Formats: sequence, structure tokens, C-alpha cells
Amino acid sequence: MGLIDVHCHLLPAIDDGYVTTEQFQKMMGIYSECGFTAVAFTPHIYNPYVTTNVDSLRTTYGWAKEVASSMGITTYLGSELYVGEQETLRALPIADRYVLIEFPLSLPPARLLVRIAQLVDQGLVPIIAHVERYRWLSPQAPLLGELQRLGCLLQCNVEAVENGDANPYMEAGIVDLFATDNHGDETLAFRLANLIALWPTVGDRMDQLLQINLPEVM
Repeated sequence: MGLIDVHCHLLPAIDDGYVTTEQFQKMMGIYSECGFTAVAFTPHIYNPYVTTNVDSLRTTYGWAKEVASSMGITTYLGSELYVGEQETLRALPIADRYVLIEFPLSLPPARLLVRIAQLVDQGLVPIIAHVERYRWLSPQAPLLGELQRLGCLLQCNVEAVENGDANPYMEAGIVDLFATDNHGDETLAFRLANLIALWPTVGDRMDQLLQINLPEVM
């Protein structure tokens, strides 16, 4: 079974990723060479610090899908949903199932559990992006336990595992997914593949949870 990256910002000129169309084609070749058979593109939405070119999203994704497919990579169009103060959470779920979510760094948003429960009630599985960034979501935080009980999965970035920021979560055995959060770094695909090999328990969990052979969706 191949590998999947569920969190990246590689669609050219869409959000804060910094790849050109030429670099994108090279990047997909690197992913393929590293054993990846699936990539989910997750541009930011509702993030107050990032401008996302929503009008071009579908067109750019259609082009990217063709490029990736020519290299044997199945693609998914998702989003990285910033959970701020909006009352209703709307996102592009990966394969109509997984919703990548991010939070403010300093404090949890108001009524967080209630709003995440609304996503779960829609049959969606939230993935908390780069969980290691939120100090209010330490492995010992009661709120983290509540989010897990709602069905949230925990994703750590490659760099955070490498530099030790993710150690408390790794040591607690609660990490469900590794991902690149790639904005244009050509080394990250290899580093993610290497990390999955070094931590086969997380790799097995990724296989089981994400079912890499999900049908391709727009």
C-alpha cells in the first residue's frame, strides 16, 4: 500500500504555498519517487492571516489533478479550516469524510466542543492539524481528551517530530497521523516517508484510518 500526505499547500497561487506550476510538477515527481500514491491538497479557509484565492481553486485543482495522475498519484481536494469565532463551520472535506482543522495558537475558540460536535454529527472526522502548536492542547489537557472522545484525530507535522516539539504527543502514544504541511519544501516528501518507516505504529494507524484506496473525489 502506498503513502499519503493529508496536509499540504502546494496548489500554485492559491494560498500561502510558494510553488510555481513548474515546481509543482517537479514536486509531484518527488512524491511519486518517495512512494506516495495519494496527496490531499488542503488550502487555508477562514484563516485571518492568509489570503486564499477561492475563485481559482477548482480550476487549479483540476489542472493539478491531471499532473499528479500522470505520475500515479491520486489527489483529494480538501481544506484547512481555521476554527475562529464563526458560528457555523464549513469546509471542503477530504474524500467527503476528513476535515482538517486548525485553531488560534494562544487560546481555544469559544464553544469549541459544541461546534466540533456539529461536524461529527454530519458524519465527518475532524483531523487536528499540527496539534503540537497548541499549548492549551497538551497531552494532559482535559479539552484534548474531550476532542478525542468526539472522534478527532491528531496530526503532527514532520518538522515537529524531527525537532522534538511533538515529543509529548509521541510519548503519550496519541498521534494518529504524520503530514508535511508542505508549502514548497522539496525535501518533505522524503522526510515524511522516512518518518512513517521509523514509526510503523503511526504508519499502520494511517493506513487503517485513512483507507488510502478511497475513491477519488473532486
